[in-house]
Amino acid sequence: MWTLIELYQRGGASRTLDLSTSELASELGLSQQGVSKHLLQLEKEGLIERKRNGRRTGVVVSKAGADRVLAVYSRLKSAVEGRAGALDFHGTLFTGLGEGGYYISLAGYKRQFVKLLGFEPFPGTLNLTIGPGELELRKQLNFLGALELSGFTQGGRSYGPAKCFKAKVESKYDAGALIIERTHHGESVLELISPLDLRTTLSLRDGDRVHVTVYTGEPHIGGH
Repeated sequence: MWTLIELYQRGGASRTLDLSTSELASELGLSQQGVSKHLLQLEKEGLIERKRNGRRTGVVVSKAGADRVLAVYSRLKSAVEGRAGALDFHGTLFTGLGEGGYYISLAGYKRQFVKLLGFEPFPGTLNLTIGPGELELRKQLNFLGALELSGFTQGGRSYGPAKCFKAKVESKYDAGALIIERTHHGESVLELISPLDLRTTLSLRDGDRVHVTVYTGEPHIGGH
């Protein structure tokens, strides 16, 4: 893991690093053979990509590798703080395709929202685009302990599991932040549900900035 963290710290998630195993070994206090084994294992796991150039090796940290580092960071941060925390986001409102309202209105999800969040959601989501400065913070939600929604079958169709966090909009209104694996939105989007029609309640229009506090639980790390 320390080899992966070192590569990430050197900027390997955003550019190709041109380095030798001896240089990396010296930095980590390991033998060249040890570093070579680490790189090979990281490559097998899909956490890095390597391009050989003579004795030197070009290394790129993959998205999976960057996510693994972020997961470790989230876990250590929580351990140091000694408690669950809260993450603040300032997103820009935009209109989605209307799919969110359909899915959260399904009885199989609705019952679980009531149980986990304590409210029945308004049939529609509030969609926020998170700026580059908070994107890494948004990605942390993928690794922090969330409230789990189970998949179910309804009308002969299967619906998958999802995750959510308790949240507050503008420090006042109860909400839930959704983490959905199968969505056309990227990681720069935060989807929110609430018992209220927040657009109307807050007189919001597309392009408005919205403050959201997401309450996080204990982190988890999958894989090795």
